[in-house]
Amino acid sequence: MTLYGYGSARFEDLNKVASVTTDRHGDFDFGSIPKGHYFLNIIVKDSDELGGLFDVEVTEAVKATKSLTIDVSPIHPDCKGGHEFVETKA
Repeated sequence: MTLYGYGSARFEDLNKVASVTTDRHGDFDFGSIPKGHYFLNIIVKDSDELGGLFDVEVTEAVKATKSLTIDVSPIHPDCKGGHEFVETKA
């Protein structure tokens, strides 16, 4: 999982902010991320269908969360639709 600064029209020109690998349970921690707009790129090993590039914004509008589950599997069996971000309040 790699977090990039938002902005460039070309993916190759994006500024990498942080990069992590999940543990065997899928847990990860980017640490403290400043407020702002980001792209989150998720690559799932051995899968061409899972993962993707997500538009993410860190704001003060939502209080800090204890955890955030990112479900990178397609919502619909035909792979149409989106993905889910599920937060658990601190």
